[in-house]
Amino acid sequence: MPEPAPPTRNPPTDPARTGRASALPYDEVTEPGYPASYTAGLRIEATGDGAVLTGTCPRCHCATVYTWTRSVVRAAPRTGRPRRTGTGLVPVPVLCVCTTEHPGRPGDEEGCGAYWNILLERERR
Repeated sequence: MPEPAPPTRNPPTDPARTGRASALPYDEVTEPGYPASYTAGLRIEATGDGAVLTGTCPRCHCATVYTWTRSVVRAAPRTGRPRRTGTGLVPVPVLCVCTTEHPGRPGDEEGCGAYWNILLERERR
């Protein structure tokens, strides 16, 4: 006879699926496993100066769409030799911006408070 499966932990609810708020309170926190969890199902859509990252928050498990912009103010074109790109990887800070209501979230914030960093490959021009 097979052993019974251990009980699964139910992730907080996602209002896109249930219409309810999450019981997970807002907390500005990061964990070492967040980047790997987030990038596992990540979809990336390149934009003119960045990317739209569509994935699942590794903390609250809600759908989150984060828009990353490479620069806020475009600089004047550089002259001379082009800069070397190094590894071709760009560090990108990401935060949960889900629309789920998390108890204790400040009125001017979005998401559950989780944040993490990922590396995106630079587009070759």
